[in-house]
This record gives sequence, C-alpha cells and structure tokens, in this order.
Amino acid sequence: MSKIYVQPLIHETFSDFVDFADENKFNLEIATFAYANVYDTDWHKILDEHEKRISAFKGKISFHGAFQDVLIHSSDKKIAEVSRERVFDSLEVAGKLNATQVVFHGNFNPLVRNDYYRKNWVKRNTAFWSEVLEKHEFTILIENTWEPTPEMFKELLDEVKSSKLKVCFDIGHSNVYAKTTFREWADALGNKISYVHISDNCGEKDQHLEVGQGKIDWQEFTKVIEEHQISPEIVLEQVTLEQTKQSLSYLEKNRIYPFNNL
Repeated sequence: MSKIYVQPLIHETFSDFVDFADENKFNLEIATFAYANVYDTDWHKILDEHEKRISAFKGKISFHGAFQDVLIHSSDKKIAEVSRERVFDSLEVAGKLNATQVVFHGNFNPLVRNDYYRKNWVKRNTAFWSEVLEKHEFTILIENTWEPTPEMFKELLDEVKSSKLKVCFDIGHSNVYAKTTFREWADALGNKISYVHISDNCGEKDQHLEVGQGKIDWQEFTKVIEEHQISPEIVLEQVTLEQTKQSLSYLEKNRIYPFNNL
C-alpha cells in the first residue's frame, strides 16, 4: 500500500482530490471537519455527500479531527467539556467515513512557563486519551503545533503505553514554532512518529507552501528518516490539488522520502 496521503481541505474540492487519489493509488486524509465550527452547520449533509463519494474508494482513509480551541487539558471545566465534545464529534464522523486513524493537535501553549501547566497537560491528556482508546479502535495521532520540544509527547506516550497512540509530526509547524530539529524529535520518539504532515514555509508562519518553495531542508528530513530506520506515512498538506501535484513532483524528482529509494 502507498505511504502517501493527499488532503482535501474544503468540501468544494473534495471530489477532485478523491479522483486524484484513486487514479494514483494514494490514500486520503479527510480534513473537511477539522475546523470545529463546521459542527455548527448542516454537517450531516456534508457527511452524507462524503460517504457517497468515497463508497468505492480503495485506499486507506484517515481523518483530521477538530483542532481550533480544543483544549482538553483546560483547567476550566466548561472549556474542557466542550473540547471533549468536539473530539467525540470528530470520532463519530471518522467512524462513519471508515477512517482508521484520527489526527488531533496537542495544543500545548509554550508561553505558559510553569511546571503546573506542563504536568497538567500530561496528566489530563493521559487520562483522556486512555479513555478514548478503551472505547474506540482508531489509532490516535497527536500532532505537534506550538510544542517547542518533543518531551511532552514522549511523557504522554510513556504514560498511556498504547500501540494505538502515536505521533503525527508536522514538519511545517516544527519549522515555525519548535526549538528543536526533526532529528531531535526522531531521537526522542523514534517509530512513534508514524505519520508526517508535509508542507513548506520560510520559518515565520505556517504557509502550507509547495515542497521546495520554502526553507525546510528536505534532504536532511530524508537523512533522518533513513538513519532512524523509520517509515512514516506522509500527508501532502497543500491547499489546492495543483499545489499537491507540484509537491509530489518535487519529492520524486529530488528523491526525497518516500521516493528516496527510487
């Protein structure tokens, strides 16, 4: 099976991405429901249309869960409860779309610099994802956003101790927000990095550029994967299908993972 996923971000382009994935035997990460406000719309209609459109799809399907303002580690009980609700909404939709993996953001705020906040993040995430994994068969992928180092994720994985909890490493987020390199994340997490979001940027903001259009060192990315002997699935996170095609062309032409052994 292919290690490559493409990601339709909006409902209007969903069908074109499905056609492209089908034609190339790629997989699909459905991100239409990633923005929590979609659940305040007629989302059942969108879901019905998606179900029909992928009914004959032969690739693997993953799902990007709601992430904006989702703070399950919040000390405010009401905010935490709404965040839990959005996660369970996401899991319900993911199940209807036959997804096997679901991505959620860690949403750790590095500007809060005290031990309590960090320990609370680990404690509440450990309890919550342990509960989720007991109830569901999905693989849950926790994605780095603003996290400066991999230590919080390692603590969480060590506490939960489940093969169904893994890491989605977003290389674009890391290039903007992290204080550590991909090599250091791979040193800490190893094959727990089973899934990588691929986009480029110039290091100042999360631009979701085509691969090769920013300042990320893609040869170093490939070298780290080879040296650590990991083989994560990758997701092209560009907004348009044309940008996605350009990224794939760049990866293949320059023998960047997963095209490094051509």
